[in-house]
Amino acid sequence: MYSLRLSGLLLLLCLLTGGPPTQAWAQLEMPPRTMEAVVERAETQDTPILLEIYAPWCPYCQRMQETVYADSTVRAYLDRHFTYARLNSDTTAGTHRFANRTLSSKQLASALGARGVPTTVFLKPDGRPIARQPGLIKRPQFLQMIRYVGSGAYREQSFSTFRDRSSD
Repeated sequence: MYSLRLSGLLLLLCLLTGGPPTQAWAQLEMPPRTMEAVVERAETQDTPILLEIYAPWCPYCQRMQETVYADSTVRAYLDRHFTYARLNSDTTAGTHRFANRTLSSKQLASALGARGVPTTVFLKPDGRPIARQPGLIKRPQFLQMIRYVGSGAYREQSFSTFRDRSSD
């Protein structure tokens, strides 16, 4: 009887939340991957790094995975122009070398400027920061941001100039 109630409760929960949790997509997960491995891959491919700092309990992080990162246009652009990794800011597991220090995943998130989740961090292939954006980013703005960084336009113009020229 108990297992029947539990099954019913789980079914109701799935219906209310839109289904069972979906697997998050990323080229690299940290941990188990390290920041050094992400930088090494980015340098080898000569691509900037997009680092999604998240927490498993965060509804906004989950919403970005479902509505932004799951989008085929976003995925295709990230696959062509970025080394994309996810960093779980809630775990102390894993060690990372960053800025000549050894840090846990939680410490790395803080060192990268994450004061909350989600936080999207853009880094040069060698791991030097370009920009970071805290909070939920909707798909249209996210696409503009990744095109701004992925095209290298950030080296020559402000984001607002890029955005204004892109909307012409």
